[in-house]
Amino acid sequence: MKKLFLAIVILFLTSCATNTSFNDFYQSNQKESDFSLGLNASIVRTFLPSEDYEDIKPILKKAKHVRILVFSENSEQMETKFNKFIKKSKFEKVIKVKDDGDKIGFFILEKKDKIKEIVLEISSDGDLVLLGLKTNLTQNDINSFINDNDISFN
Repeated sequence: MKKLFLAIVILFLTSCATNTSFNDFYQSNQKESDFSLGLNASIVRTFLPSEDYEDIKPILKKAKHVRILVFSENSEQMETKFNKFIKKSKFEKVIKVKDDGDKIGFFILEKKDKIKEIVLEISSDGDLVLLGLKTNLTQNDINSFINDNDISFN
C-alpha cells in the first residue's frame, strides 16, 4: 500500500512539474483574450511573405506549434497573471527591454540541452501580446540563426 501511495504521489508531483508550458497558460486564459490563435508551425508559412519566411525557416523547421494571445481590455491584469506564471514555471528570462512605456520580454524553457519553448511578451499602448512557440532547438541552431541573420547584441 505504501508503494502504491508513493507511486501516486510521485506521478502527481511529476504531472505538476510539467504543467509549466505556455500551452497551459494559453488554454486557461484564451477566453479572456481579445484574440487568440493556435496553429501548426508548418502553416505559419502561409501568413508570412516569402522573404520573411526564409529568414525564420531554420527555426520553424524545428517548431511544432505557435500560440498567440492578444489582450487589450484587461492587459494589465493579464500581464500580472503572466508574470506570476513565468515566476512559477521553469522558464528562463533571456532578455527584458523597456523603452518609453513599451516592454518586450523573451523567455525560454530548456530541457536536456534543448530549447523546448520560446515565449515572447510584448506590451505596448495598453495591449499585451503573448506568442509561444513549441520547439526542439539546440544552442547550435540558435547560434546559426543569429550568425546567418547578422544579429548582434552590442
